[in-house]
Amino acid sequence: MSHLNAPSRRKPGRLLAALVISAGLIGVACGSDDTSSKTTDATSPASETTGPGTEETTPGAVETTAAPPTTAAGEVPVPGGKVVMGIEADTSSPWRPSEMVCAIACYQVIRNIYDSLAMANDAGSWSPYLASAITPNDDYTVWSITAREGVTFHDGTPFDGAAIVENISRAKAGILTGNALRPVETVEVDAADPMTAVVTMNTSWAAFPFTLAGQAGMQASPTWLAASDTDDTLKSQPVGTGPFVYADYRPGEVFSMTKNPDYWNAPYPYLDAIEFRPIADGLNRRDALKSGTVDIIHTSNAESIVEFRDNPDEYPMVEITNNAETGYTLLHVTQEGSPLTDVRVRCALAYATDEQLLIDTIGAGIAQIAFGPFSPTQVGYLESTGFPEAQDMAKAQELIAEYKAEFPGPLSLSLATTTDQTNLTIAQQQQQWWTEAGIDEVTIDQIDQANYIVTALLGNFQVFQWRNHGGFDLDQQYIWWHSKAAPPVGELALNFGRIRDPQLDALLDENRASTDPARKKEIAEEVNRLFGTQCYDIWGSYSIWGIASKPSVHGLSLIPLPDGTNAPFGAGMAGTFYPMTLWVEQ
Repeated sequence: MSHLNAPSRRKPGRLLAALVISAGLIGVACGSDDTSSKTTDATSPASETTGPGTEETTPGAVETTAAPPTTAAGEVPVPGGKVVMGIEADTSSPWRPSEMVCAIACYQVIRNIYDSLAMANDAGSWSPYLASAITPNDDYTVWSITAREGVTFHDGTPFDGAAIVENISRAKAGILTGNALRPVETVEVDAADPMTAVVTMNTSWAAFPFTLAGQAGMQASPTWLAASDTDDTLKSQPVGTGPFVYADYRPGEVFSMTKNPDYWNAPYPYLDAIEFRPIADGLNRRDALKSGTVDIIHTSNAESIVEFRDNPDEYPMVEITNNAETGYTLLHVTQEGSPLTDVRVRCALAYATDEQLLIDTIGAGIAQIAFGPFSPTQVGYLESTGFPEAQDMAKAQELIAEYKAEFPGPLSLSLATTTDQTNLTIAQQQQQWWTEAGIDEVTIDQIDQANYIVTALLGNFQVFQWRNHGGFDLDQQYIWWHSKAAPPVGELALNFGRIRDPQLDALLDENRASTDPARKKEIAEEVNRLFGTQCYDIWGSYSIWGIASKPSVHGLSLIPLPDGTNAPFGAGMAGTFYPMTLWVEQ
């Protein structure tokens, strides 16, 4: 069992157990960095010209071996076999990269079908992956992306510069992915090199490759994309370059795939097949592993994690906390007529909430307190942000009374949660506290997991239990917090709370164009303080994810990348890993 713990910080007041769902359109918006003995030196240089704070190196070719390598434990992987994994939610269809509504479970599945052009690495930066090189001009306004030689899609279509252009163009036109690629002006094949695509920006964008490491950088077969334009049934049968090939998808039941025998990053994968089965309730997912229904699960349920900790021989587990996502209560802050447009009401909810009690009674005492969106290993982290650090019911009542004096009449709120029992219990406790603070009515709206993300995207809520990720760079939060990503309610948006703050916009714009690491750190800290004093969200804790399995499952590890770095667990999305390294005892 490996514990991958962030630096300890014990302050009075706020600890929150595993919350609900992750919004992860851009996977690198969440990092999970394995710092166990299997992790390489975090100070090692990053990849090819990566931007501020990294070294320029030449990426090497992918090494292929005839025989499986020996693992750190001295075990030789045995190819073959099948693994069944329990995931926290149903996944996403259509499975076209520009259309997926993709959270943790979706990423856990689809990264086995699609490779991304880049990959987050264990040096805290990025590395070329399906691309052999990603190179900017001097001011980061033009980027050249070169396709890796000798790669074909699962349907035999060659991977080249035209494929990159097709995928980025579709991502740019996508309702959600288009927000992530807003600075892109043009993308075209390099006239001098058919293996290279040239992307021109309307601003300096040094962090662009981080976006290519997520959904916007996933590469699907242009042949399949064209066919699926006129045949909707094909949209749920994805075709990529990844280590596994689509076999079957039955919504709510299973997504199955088989080994890609021609995968470019040999010797992976080892497994012949893998199945993903959605089990929304965390305790039910735990029980499925214990009963043998599944072979491996991911979970942020504190009770399950503690149980697996106590039984490492029966349920080997890796825990991931570094570069963690933050669990919080999401507030819709600009909805016309809502009391949440007033900072006094928002901060009153924060003062009224006793996260310590939640962690003691529900969270098994294992989570780390959060006062902002950035975990301790992320740029922008601060121990003190101005956010309330302990329950203060008197202060909460004072703020609500002040608001009611100015705006008399009934004060009501609706709190959305999932059907998961743990999350419902948290919501019921919040309901009690906020009523005590002076909110006249707090109703709880349970939404099934399959519709939860869409509800947030459309903005059809007031208060929402959520998880999200601080990212390797503040730029990964641009699409979550900038007013440009906050259309009216009813339109799909990644700025779920519809934050429209000119000061926040200015900071995000400056960060996007900046190549100065010191200034970027200052900007991220300013953003953190702004969230702390404005109470745009009610922060809870930094997530702990456990990946637990049967003892017969081996090989859960980092992925060696072509440039000599490694992809950490999740490669930017907490709670995920790459099954391509797994193998099972026969």
